[in-house]
Amino acid sequence: MSQKTSKCASYAGAATTTSSSHIPSLLKRIRALDKSAELSQRYTALVLFHPCCSSNSDNGINVTSASDSLYVAVGHAETSFINSTLIHCKNEDGDPIFVKDKLSNEFGVMTEVLRLHVDLQTQKDMNQSQGRTGYNGDGYNSAKLFQKRTSAFEHVTNHLLTKCVISRKHADVYPICPFVKSSTIDRSGGSEHDKKVVLAHVNRSTAPYLGIDCVGVHLHCYVCRHEEAGATGSCDNNKKPTIKGVWLAKRAPTKSHHPNYWDSTVAGGQPANLSLIDNTVKEAQEEAGVPAEWIQNESTNTTITPNTIFSDHTHDPLTMTTAKPDGTCLKRSVYYSCDLQVPHDWTPTPVDGEVSEFKLYSMKELDEELLFGNSVRPAMRVVLLDFMMRHGVLMGEQNSNELRDAMRQERLILWR
Repeated sequence: MSQKTSKCASYAGAATTTSSSHIPSLLKRIRALDKSAELSQRYTALVLFHPCCSSNSDNGINVTSASDSLYVAVGHAETSFINSTLIHCKNEDGDPIFVKDKLSNEFGVMTEVLRLHVDLQTQKDMNQSQGRTGYNGDGYNSAKLFQKRTSAFEHVTNHLLTKCVISRKHADVYPICPFVKSSTIDRSGGSEHDKKVVLAHVNRSTAPYLGIDCVGVHLHCYVCRHEEAGATGSCDNNKKPTIKGVWLAKRAPTKSHHPNYWDSTVAGGQPANLSLIDNTVKEAQEEAGVPAEWIQNESTNTTITPNTIFSDHTHDPLTMTTAKPDGTCLKRSVYYSCDLQVPHDWTPTPVDGEVSEFKLYSMKELDEELLFGNSVRPAMRVVLLDFMMRHGVLMGEQNSNELRDAMRQERLILWR
């Protein structure tokens, strides 16, 4: 087996209390996390002008035919929030940032959408310069429009700060990309994520209020049983390995949401300027003190670290449409995961203040928590359950396809 493939992955039926009768309960808890069907009627699609898209493309980007192939859905906002807050956001010249419009959807039905004023102005200027209605993509200055949009979204962030909707401006920015189908994401993998079309940047604090894709990276640091590990703590190839436990991180009490809940060992948002693996390295160092070479060396095949085993699972992300308990901030979440077998004598250390403590959860403890508990951050039930299934430590495998599907649902797209 390759060094980059977890040696614990082949073990099925490790000692946990989970049985096949637990699967329906797990399904119920996982399915309850997805709020798309329950809340979709409360939201309006955010659509951007993007004439470089082809309506005949096989890339999964959601566009319609004819003139409406000039547009792509990139987010959505709660309709009441649009009316009370977003529609009143203006730039330094007093122009509105957003305008309401109607576009024909894939069924030919005129549908209300939210658009950027700068997009409308760009289309108007291009139509006037060409002396006709419509646009075929000639002379489209995507870089210039990118800057204008990013500036517009910066005004939105400042407006939300002024209105006390958000408490601070985050240091990270998120990329705004055309919505794609979940099936396309599942096939593309982490390397393709880094090549996505980016139409603008938005502050991370603002993104959830606009329904922008929120991408997260997760690293699970796990330990094999001591008696089955060599001097370095790595599992012996000649013995059947079992997982002793996985390190979970307790979110600091100062976190803006879900303080004091438990997360995967490392969990971080995916900023616009880093690859998935580079961001995993950064977050792992900042949050848990994981040596960079444990990830970097093995992910790039430069050397083999003797006492760790890194496995990249970003080719198989999880997708979920989540929301706050009050139904606001309906966001399309994408979770990319990697696993790292660590020495039994290594302990993660809080570094940047995002984590208050770490705990090594046994598979039995994690099984019971996912089934009955409320200590783990709700969205992390999906990520941690996927870890258990990946390593074969969840019983009732004959029903695992239902769980896999529940954790990789087709995500909400309000206009296409």
